Amino acid sequence: MIQHGNHDGIRMILGALMLGAFFSTAFAGVTSAAEPATASAEATPAAAGKASGSKRAERSYGYSVRTYKTPEVGLTDANGASVDLSSAIDSADTVVVGFIFTTCQGVCPVITATMANATRELDKDGRDYKVLLVSLDPEYDTPARLNEYAKRFRTGERISFLTGSRDDIFEVLRRFDSLYLGGRKMSHQPVTLIRNRGDHAWVRLDGLVDARSLVSEIRKVQTGGEPIAAVTP
Repeated sequence: MIQHGNHDGIRMILGALMLGAFFSTAFAGVTSAAEPATASAEATPAAAGKASGSKRAERSYGYSVRTYKTPEVGLTDANGASVDLSSAIDSADTVVVGFIFTTCQGVCPVITATMANATRELDKDGRDYKVLLVSLDPEYDTPARLNEYAKRFRTGERISFLTGSRDDIFEVLRRFDSLYLGGRKMSHQPVTLIRNRGDHAWVRLDGLVDARSLVSEIRKVQTGGEPIAAVTP
């Protein structure tokens, strides 16, 4: 059983700072122009052929376009308010979904810091969007702990942290094809999902994404760039 305390918090912050140094370097020089990108490995042959006609920059993370059935579950945010996930996903022009838990000392602090940095850049555009970070440890991550976690990373109002029952969190992970091996949250892999309101397709990013690249990917979705046929898992 994981022991929680001040030492965990200190190790988490130090880990985030060390890993964040790499991402802050990659974040430098973000511009509003969307970057070129490689075609998805899951794209249709026609789409892949179209993509091959122009120069594309390599991604250091997985990229695909998927269709998912939105989970019909009720969750709770960091303020203790009830949140219908389906309604929350459709409450902004663009939504970004990710997965973290507050005692994670590996990728979660990096994911959270990256999201916070990305929102500060995206806010310059004046577009409507929202980020939803769903806890993988609902039994420990109470609204109060999520609220403290949000303050620690100074995430701001654009990012909502969500928790819920174990069954509801499992349903969210299942619907978004993000279940982790053996039911062990420490083995979870970074997944970022991006979608415009009313669209059936989600852009899926697998692996750690630096803030500069995340901003670029979100902007491409917002502006309808890089259309590729979606795959249903």
